[in-house]
Amino acid sequence: MKCEEVETKIIDYLDGKLQESERLEIEKHLETCERCLDELNESQQILNLISNDEIGKPDDSLRINFYHMLHSEINKNEKNNKSSFSEPSSSWYNLRHYRIAAGIAILICGTFIGLLIHSGFNNSYASNELKQLHSEISDLKKATMFTMLKEESSSDRIQAVGYVNDLDNIDDNVLQVLIRTLNNDKNVNVRMAAAYALSKYTDQRAVCDSLVKSLSLQNDPILQVTLINILVERKEKSALKPIQQIIANKSTLKEVRAVAENSLRVLI
Repeated sequence: MKCEEVETKIIDYLDGKLQESERLEIEKHLETCERCLDELNESQQILNLISNDEIGKPDDSLRINFYHMLHSEINKNEKNNKSSFSEPSSSWYNLRHYRIAAGIAILICGTFIGLLIHSGFNNSYASNELKQLHSEISDLKKATMFTMLKEESSSDRIQAVGYVNDLDNIDDNVLQVLIRTLNNDKNVNVRMAAAYALSKYTDQRAVCDSLVKSLSLQNDPILQVTLINILVERKEKSALKPIQQIIANKSTLKEVRAVAENSLRVLI
């Protein structure tokens, strides 16, 4: 089985929908193909993010198999295009030691919090100490996320986006990093993960406006459909113009145009 065939069947493989013979062929291919194994891991992470996000659950017009069909086509074009966004990546040595240090620090902080709680400290000093530790842990998680977003591995960048769920509070800096990732990351799965992460904060006007603006910039069919779904869920009427532009664009895939036309009926 060739890589192109495996890519089109990865989602069905993860869902357990393949026949035994096809499943065995894919597993045999994965034993020797690092590229497809990375694709499998990325797809699994995306599915995990989607499954934990009610807003992101696709309806019948947004079937995941359609997403993956488009993704396979887009991958062929991405090889010929360079991303306009790039950041210097940290060396593996520094990044690995940074993660180890972060893990140890979080463990120590967590242990200290537990000791304070179980020792029965209820005074204002203990309370202030706990607040400070929670703040430091949150800052450490943010720093780890920002560092991992500079990694070359798309799987690491997807994992970094997923760290947003672990943060106690989301500040403007985190939101701007997610928006920049959505608009500029070279990997479509990372960009889609950023879109789903941002979908949880559409109650903030700035986030919603950024998603509308991103829709007008995106040429990627998967992201177009994803963003339309998020904005329609919120009944965001400012998305009407970019959706109409997608419909009017002759290069728009018919499946995407159908989704866009259906969304207009909801928003108008």
